[in-house]
Amino acid sequence: MSKVRVSSRVEESVNGFDDGDLDHAPATSLGIYLDGINEGLEPLEDYQDGGFHPVHLGDALGASNRYRVIHKLGHGGFGTVWLCRDSQDLLGYVAVKVMVADINPENLQDLTLTRVNQTSPGAEYIGIPLDSFSITGPNGEHQCIVLPVLGPCVSPRLWLSLKDPVPILRKMAYQSVLAMKFLHENNLCHGDFRPSNILVKLTSLDKLSEDELLLLIGTPVKTSVRTESGKELPTSSPRYLTIPADLSKLSDKYLTDQICIIDLGETFSISAPPEDLGIPENYLPPEVLLEQENAISPACDLWALCCTLFEIREQFALFYMIFDKDELLAEMVRFFGKPPKELWDTWEARGYFFDDQGVWLRHGDDEDWSLEVALSKSTQTIVQGEGGKGESGKSLITPTDEQALMADLLYKLFRWDPEERLTIEEVLTHPWFKILNQQECETEGLFMIIAGGESTASAIRSILVHTTTTPRVYFKLKAEIMAAMDEENL
Repeated sequence: MSKVRVSSRVEESVNGFDDGDLDHAPATSLGIYLDGINEGLEPLEDYQDGGFHPVHLGDALGASNRYRVIHKLGHGGFGTVWLCRDSQDLLGYVAVKVMVADINPENLQDLTLTRVNQTSPGAEYIGIPLDSFSITGPNGEHQCIVLPVLGPCVSPRLWLSLKDPVPILRKMAYQSVLAMKFLHENNLCHGDFRPSNILVKLTSLDKLSEDELLLLIGTPVKTSVRTESGKELPTSSPRYLTIPADLSKLSDKYLTDQICIIDLGETFSISAPPEDLGIPENYLPPEVLLEQENAISPACDLWALCCTLFEIREQFALFYMIFDKDELLAEMVRFFGKPPKELWDTWEARGYFFDDQGVWLRHGDDEDWSLEVALSKSTQTIVQGEGGKGESGKSLITPTDEQALMADLLYKLFRWDPEERLTIEEVLTHPWFKILNQQECETEGLFMIIAGGESTASAIRSILVHTTTTPRVYFKLKAEIMAAMDEENL
């Protein structure tokens, strides 16, 4: 039976506490505590046997002390991530994931991906390691994975950093589907597919000195670790924790229009699904929420993909402000209608929200609940106007014709029956993506094909087979191809 797991290691802990009579954060079981800012820091309790490795700024990691620590990028249940500089100057700036010691390297799907065909379409959008090594410390042996430094996640604030967000957001949505297709073709399900695990690739960072880079992302801020006894810290503990850098401060000058899927800690083999999933509830499909038999499958990834496509394009979550799984299921019914009898009867709390026919019972909250309505909502910023009054600033809204296409795609993925959901191949060929394909063919795509050395006729066919077009566009493309080939003497 499928279950929703609440991880023992919180992915992004704020370490909140009830200070009571204390003048500092509560101490851990080892008698250590944080003396200062604790927002955005990893759980100090996890610095013990089998847990995090204590890392400090200036540390050198890897063989021949290759990777020098400059800043911290984040943390998760898997461990901590550090911004480093390659002393061999081969990789420039990199992100080094230092895993907790109790993770078996044989179970790391990140390393599995280094052995698959990385030339397959979609592989370029997966965070495949550049290097790996292990280190031994007071808390055990830790596997370390070297990855490219990546930027902000694709939602909810990315659009504010982009001059022309719409085509880029559509493109990133398409890339996310290609990435999932690559994983599924390699017998893998991501298991935690959501916008916070889809980051923007960066460019031109390696041209910056360390001082220039820190000027952009902020100098490291440390919070000291102390003992209640006043004695020396145990060797398992770092001297301080570092607040993560804010890469959202980077201007669009450093952002590309390409994504990278990260955090493969929940990834599993399609042929050997786990008993539960660690993804947040608002990305889980109904069959998992209702603990159906054999519910964990690639269809779970497809449901999460659907939530993610909406969130990338609209820059807000479809399911948000949800306090428990019953509220989430109620929203699903309002969006997608009454589920099949076997699911409906399984949901014990249905009577709190709906009558037997699936009619909403909460009077006073009768707003039209549909994907079309959700897609018609605009995302806006508020700026300070004259007299300090708030005024509408930048806005993001999906055109009406695109709303209909995207709603069609989403409804075909948000199916109660997992067997009825579109396959990943069908998602890629959906008309909503043909908008993107046509735009790309009219710009970058045709020149990439020409650079590959195809004949004129072959290049034209390669372009047109991927898009729906008109005779006018056809001859425009043909003329541009001929002109480009003539210019390049092809």
